[in-house]
Amino acid sequence: MGIVTPDWLVLAFLVIVVPVWGWFDHRSFLRREAVADTDILSAEYMKTIAFHAVLATSVLATWFVLGRDWTLLGFTAPNLAGHFWIGSLIAAALLTGMVLNLLGGLASGKGDAARLKAHADLAPFLPKTARQHRWGMALSVSAGVAEEIAYRGFVMWMLAFFMPVYAVIAVQAVIFALAHAYQGWGGAVGTAILGAVIGVVYWATGSLFLPILLHMLVDAMSLSLAYFTFRRQASREASV
Repeated sequence: MGIVTPDWLVLAFLVIVVPVWGWFDHRSFLRREAVADTDILSAEYMKTIAFHAVLATSVLATWFVLGRDWTLLGFTAPNLAGHFWIGSLIAAALLTGMVLNLLGGLASGKGDAARLKAHADLAPFLPKTARQHRWGMALSVSAGVAEEIAYRGFVMWMLAFFMPVYAVIAVQAVIFALAHAYQGWGGAVGTAILGAVIGVVYWATGSLFLPILLHMLVDAMSLSLAYFTFRRQASREASV
């Protein structure tokens, strides 16, 4: 079965609705956060997790109703032949860099000033309490599952009907970045690069298993590093 009308509707949802919703919701959150005297970030994380459920359901329900082969969406074991080693090396390199960055941040506060500056625009959306950190870990899981099903599984499958693999990887990375445009240019570019890297991993392995795991770990380590950085900064301010 080729592309049918429901596929175009799902793609429109991902390309138009998701970025617009993210943009307005993030700005609404910033306005509320500026005047709130309670923890509204945890509630925002919960709402985003619910939206991830909608995101994944839109793809999975369409696939189920159309009776398609689930392996075409990436629900299969990694293909150990062919380009698997490429995907494995890229995944290992990315995770090694993230782990070293996290361990370095945990062991020393020398880079805190640079990290706080880098996180300045997104600071309101980053965890600063233990409760927020726990919900941030749940958010990492939901983002890893839902966004990989949507952007690597569905979008890459659909784009492959129209363009070669290198273009598929590039275009899906741009679409993925659009969903995170609320983070500003820096966040969008970083997301596009991550989307391209995970897209290569998906192409190389033929399975969503590694992309989902990679996405979850990258998000979890990024949020954890931000949490421990903010907590250390709060301790410094309290001791002054």
